[in-house]
Amino acid sequence: MIEWLTRDPLNGLVVTITFFISLILGRYLGQKRTRAGFKRFMIDPRIKLLISFLLIISITLMNHWYFPVVITILCAVIALKLRIFRDYSKKLTFPLVLALFIFALQGFTYGVNKIDLGIISIYTEGIEYGFLIFTRVFASASILILLVVTTSENELLENMRWFRFPGTMIEISSFMARYIKTFSNEGRRLKLAQESRCGFSRDLGFTGRMYNTASLCGALIIRAFARSERVYKAMLSRAWHPQLRYSHILPLNRNDAVLGIILSFGIIGLVVFDRVL
Repeated sequence: MIEWLTRDPLNGLVVTITFFISLILGRYLGQKRTRAGFKRFMIDPRIKLLISFLLIISITLMNHWYFPVVITILCAVIALKLRIFRDYSKKLTFPLVLALFIFALQGFTYGVNKIDLGIISIYTEGIEYGFLIFTRVFASASILILLVVTTSENELLENMRWFRFPGTMIEISSFMARYIKTFSNEGRRLKLAQESRCGFSRDLGFTGRMYNTASLCGALIIRAFARSERVYKAMLSRAWHPQLRYSHILPLNRNDAVLGIILSFGIIGLVVFDRVL
């Protein structure tokens, strides 16, 4: 069985990386929506970023499933209050599928006490541990998605710079957001062009449609790569450089700093309480 599925220290790393990939693939960073009646958290984005990071780390350290469930419910309540639950729930689709896959894999492959269900067999230990990972995945995804929905891309990147994140990491994240959006736009154009030429007609049969899909994917990779190069050259022509800052970050408000300290100690206390139980 895959090594990281059965060891706690790597679960958080894999889960966090997967969530960032799923969020970027969703292109939500580049498609910030403003609605009537939408209000952002009245909390400094730096505090939100710090608390989100601490919450994700704490979730990976928890031994009981009910604490991640409570955090997930709290995120859903906040999304409902901000009237963004529909978009919030859409972004949870991929993490939910991933969590269910891990849950099923653990139940079928991990453990000693076997439960025979006739056609298939499951393990008690696998079900228990798989459900724990499921709640961790879902809670971590809820936190990250809520953070992205309520914070713009520029704010996230600038606040990461304020926390002294490596500049290379920040620039890679910025380019990934731009390039994947370009990749998606090119894919939409090619798909429409293929459909206008009956490239996905039912008369072609399954083999013909798969052949056209493969050709479309190859053309998409080539065109997206070419466009990404043009985007990079356009940025250089506009005096872009890695140390460029797009906005001035104001000093951290005292009330926000106090709130961040209180929430940080609360998260640490929650982890300690989980360990004591």
